[in-house]
Amino acid sequence: MTWIKNTFLLLLLGLLAFGSIQKRFNLIHSKPLDGVFPVTPEPAFSCSTWMSGAWQNQYRISIEDSVGFKPDLVRIFNQVDYSLFSIPHANKLIAGRNGYLFADTYLNGYLGKDFVGKPFVNDKIKSLKFLQDYLWKEKGILVLVVFAPAKGLYYPEYIPERFLKNRRNLTNYGYYLQRCREEGVNYIDFSQWFLNMKDTSRYVLYPKTGIHWSSYGAFLCADSLRKYLEFRLNRKLPSMALDSIEVSADARGEDDDMNRTMNMIWKIPHPLMAYPKFHFTYDSVLPKPAALILGDSFYWQWYNTGIIANTFRNTEFWYYNTDVYPEQFSAPRNVGQIDYVAGIMRQDIIILLQTNGGFGELGYGWIDMAFDRLYPGRTPAHDMEAQMLANPKWMEQLAEKAKGRNISTDHMMRLDAIFIMNNELRTRSKYSPK
Repeated sequence: MTWIKNTFLLLLLGLLAFGSIQKRFNLIHSKPLDGVFPVTPEPAFSCSTWMSGAWQNQYRISIEDSVGFKPDLVRIFNQVDYSLFSIPHANKLIAGRNGYLFADTYLNGYLGKDFVGKPFVNDKIKSLKFLQDYLWKEKGILVLVVFAPAKGLYYPEYIPERFLKNRRNLTNYGYYLQRCREEGVNYIDFSQWFLNMKDTSRYVLYPKTGIHWSSYGAFLCADSLRKYLEFRLNRKLPSMALDSIEVSADARGEDDDMNRTMNMIWKIPHPLMAYPKFHFTYDSVLPKPAALILGDSFYWQWYNTGIIANTFRNTEFWYYNTDVYPEQFSAPRNVGQIDYVAGIMRQDIIILLQTNGGFGELGYGWIDMAFDRLYPGRTPAHDMEAQMLANPKWMEQLAEKAKGRNISTDHMMRLDAIFIMNNELRTRSKYSPK
């Protein structure tokens, strides 16, 4: 029996040694993990860091980050946890029934856990209605809210029971939709449209393991939006001509983005997915309309497939009303570094594209920022800005904060004024009937 024990000991020592050999020489290629995983460098030694324990802690993390076969070991660990206990190892991801994956923020939106309250929503819709009417009447600019489909609303049957018991009656999406309808705000509700087609659609509209609409669903929504804009603007837009639809057993790209971030050995089984192939035709002598889109990551499927570039004459996108694209591709660019009003006035169309009612902030601050600049009368934000301008010390602090964010002091002042105003609204909403 001694030789058996010795053999097992040698095998164990060999495995431990092989990890160190792999780390040093990288003899076997390991597929990198999906996502961003910064490697902690080995710390510089000093007496102070040794005595405080900081050196030991950073050295331990450095060893763990660079161990041989780390990607493979991580995948094995993640696979075991998911297969046996339905535990997903990915940031803000929730494993639903039958392998359906949900982002926690979108799930909270469906459950109403992030509802900001009626006074807050009423204030935003009132301001948006002014902006819509003013820009259309004075400048001929169409303002449109596009509610992207929400996965929680589309697949409630796959949400774990432990979440459903805390569902509330009012949601940001539901109440924003109601107020848009009541006040005559222009909107398209793709979330309800998807629900209407759920039992009849030939292809999957919302992927099982993706966070956004499917490639097929994004194509349908883009074509529907194009037809709506043609009707409202009474002008021709480039037509989307469908050439073919490729059906695949593998979910591609963003249709499988949540599954990839889980970094497991095997993919979660997925229904057949459809991938449209299409081209554009345009037979008008008029230039294509200019459009500014504000919103979240639902935009990228339209952009990456050429829909934006072929439908409009520009590709302006203010991501979360913060990062300015396409300039952001080459260098950091923030809305606080541009002429905000000019960015609005050079458009023919302004689209607020987002899911779940922007998590309570429809337009991600664009409504407040545009209203602050375009409304001719006094607003609570204007009064707050006047107080700031009258206080040199306050303005000095704002200038320092603006410098740290690389934006103008004027923009920083408006951001802080709007932040204070919205905090008061949220406080009022907290104590109002919901």
